[in-house]
Amino acid sequence: MATIVKRVVGALLALVGLAITAAGVWFATQLGTSGTAEFAMHPATTDPVVVGPEVLNRVDADVVVTATPTEGGSVFMALANPSDATAVVGASQHVTVTGVSVRDWALLSRTTGTGTAPDLGAADLWRQQDDAKGPVTLTVQQSEAPETLVVKAEGGQLSSLTMEVTDKSWFVEAVVGALIGLFLLVVGVVLLTARRTRHHGDVAVQPVPPVPDAAGTSDPDQTVGAGDGSEPTVPLPATVVSPPEAPAAPDTTDSPDPHDPEEVTR
Repeated sequence: MATIVKRVVGALLALVGLAITAAGVWFATQLGTSGTAEFAMHPATTDPVVVGPEVLNRVDADVVVTATPTEGGSVFMALANPSDATAVVGASQHVTVTGVSVRDWALLSRTTGTGTAPDLGAADLWRQQDDAKGPVTLTVQQSEAPETLVVKAEGGQLSSLTMEVTDKSWFVEAVVGALIGLFLLVVGVVLLTARRTRHHGDVAVQPVPPVPDAAGTSDPDQTVGAGDGSEPTVPLPATVVSPPEAPAAPDTTDSPDPHDPEEVTR
């Protein structure tokens, strides 16, 4: 049971790690080392395009917006307070940018309203504006938030509208995410491929037979001489050594005394 749970956890970790690694690598390659995210749309319209604060002021970094008209046309681009921009555009037909799609790196939009838009350049409420032929670029600084951007092509259609946001920390976060995902992937693979450890029963160990003594050796635990046909050695009792006896006096009963005069005259 424990092995099955370990393999299930390993499979889940491997899948999550693979997904995080792929997402981190993808973000890192798309953002680059500068951490620049670029979103674009191709409205191909003469109607005004409105980008509200929910898109422009969603991040802390500056937002660079570039509008490109069709060949031979010009572009009007201006920033204003959200309520003032809404009042100028009014209920006329216009395109509203509602958000971004990170998967496609695209600006999401919808078309609302009816009728023709008024002359936007004639209004005296814009904080910052630019009107020129060819591409026009305007930088939105977050210190002035909230703001609404209004873009309109003149003498043609609006070919494309791009929005760039740069934050170097995004690249670092993408790399860190890829490393975390790679770690989870490795751990999951290890758990998934780990072999089950088999526990065997206790193995009976046969007793080791006694090793016979080599010739010329003796076992101190055995009685000397036992089992080899000889009598066991018995320690001898202690012998009391007596002092040497004095030599016995010679028997002079039958021996003549050389100093006796009688014996000499004999």
